Amino acid sequence: MSSFLPIAVLGTGPLATRIATHPDIVVAQPSSAAVVVHLTADIGMITDQLAAGRNVVTALPLEALPLDEIRTACYTGSSTLRATGGFQSAVAARITRSLAVVTPDITRIELIEEIDLPDDGIYPWNTVPAAALPGYYFAGLRVLEEAARTGMRAEATGAVSEESGAVYTRGDRISYRSIRNPGVGTVPLRYRLVTTAAAGTSTATVDFHPTAGIHPAEHLTAVELLKALRPTCASEPGIALRDLAITHLAPDERLRR
Repeated sequence: MSSFLPIAVLGTGPLATRIATHPDIVVAQPSSAAVVVHLTADIGMITDQLAAGRNVVTALPLEALPLDEIRTACYTGSSTLRATGGFQSAVAARITRSLAVVTPDITRIELIEEIDLPDDGIYPWNTVPAAALPGYYFAGLRVLEEAARTGMRAEATGAVSEESGAVYTRGDRISYRSIRNPGVGTVPLRYRLVTTAAAGTSTATVDFHPTAGIHPAEHLTAVELLKALRPTCASEPGIALRDLAITHLAPDERLRR
């Protein structure tokens, strides 16, 4: 049985409440917390906490953060940041890693997300500035690229708005299509992953259903945040971590010493 982990939660709302009431943690003031969970739109809070010597876990994607300031704050406070990127990159990592193990020669990937949002929204759409939202999808694209492993490196990224959502691309062979509120009768969250290799094209579909009235996107974000708490506390200062495989944590090259 693990000991209770003292955390501080910056932010309010259903997700913050779920994190704060988890049975394996105890809520503390930031000054005495082992790790701070950041759930607000104020990015400056992240650098402030890191510079003060406190580890931080945020659901914001690293792509939406000022890397130079984050790096300086981590080194100033000998602290560690983990930007989980929310559920978009989490789902991308797990689905694609699973398929990449059995299909090592993937040449094209298309991930299609269909999400029905409730009227009162869920994190991050009811909290994070619209300008930061594409960062989630670019984080997902980076995970897709890493998962494919062979011959798919591409630096160019782009986004095209559509009436139903948006399409995000990395190079010409990796795309992430988000379809908002696809219609009555659909599941709240669905992912379709289309991969192309020399042997042919395959499609995997994963549906996420609500549990106890909780939207699956919010549940997945909470899971990513909670499982990041202890690894972040145990990590070297100044390194942002992200999931590059199903159960393995790896240093993010963009913030390596």
